[in-house]
Amino acid sequence: MIKKIILLAAVIVSSSFATWDYFGLLQNSQGSFKAGLYYDTDDDWSQMGLRVGARMNVTPQFELSLQGFGYQFWGETDCDACSEGGNGLRDLVIGARFALDPELYLFLDFNLPIGKDKVKGVGTTAPSNGEMYLYFGAQHHNNINAIKGAAYGTEAGVFWGFEHHNLERGLEVRLGGEFDYTLPSAPLTLLVGGQFWMRLFKSEYYNGNKDVDLHDDWSNQFKFWFGATFAVSDNMSINGQIIARSQDLKKKAKDNGVQIDMEGDALGFTMDLEFKF
Repeated sequence: MIKKIILLAAVIVSSSFATWDYFGLLQNSQGSFKAGLYYDTDDDWSQMGLRVGARMNVTPQFELSLQGFGYQFWGETDCDACSEGGNGLRDLVIGARFALDPELYLFLDFNLPIGKDKVKGVGTTAPSNGEMYLYFGAQHHNNINAIKGAAYGTEAGVFWGFEHHNLERGLEVRLGGEFDYTLPSAPLTLLVGGQFWMRLFKSEYYNGNKDVDLHDDWSNQFKFWFGATFAVSDNMSINGQIIARSQDLKKKAKDNGVQIDMEGDALGFTMDLEFKF
């Protein structure tokens, strides 16, 4: 049980390392603001918080965004020896997307680790792990002509995390996709999607004397979700998703049990409200 608690304390607790979405940019200098709740659970562990974001169309081909910021209410394990805690501010991600054409984009996300990265006690997970990172790649989306109201979006990117707390994550490649279908008779869009992450190189940590390989290359992470978006008006929508994720961490180092998780195992949901202006 104690070993499980220690591993949970190392889990990366952000909802996903991802761009705003897989679909088109805003147009005509439009902006949007989004706020919502997230909740994740795995056995005796759970976390919940508030997440906000905003994006703005700067030029017809360029969009800037602020993502992931907010406040975590708790991140803790329910056991006799465990502490209550895991609350605090979350990290802020600054994102940019550039349209090469109406269907193909380049993206860059930069994480500022301004969130609370100190755990309060045994079994708690902080809102941040203190890691600065770059996530960059390309997206493609299009309508599916054979199915009226259907569209898909895809993403391929590279995740490069910088050294933090004597830990340095191995380079990862991340793939994602989503299928959306807007009902012809209602302002409701149904969606289903998934992500696959693969760690290509070994992570390292400094044990006080030397750098140690964690031998965790080829670790992988799967994530699947389904949900719906209801358009209250042209400028306001409500989005909800149920999310399941599973991690397979390879060749864990045995030196003090140190490991760098990807996103871990959990079942959760998100619910948010988005305003366009």
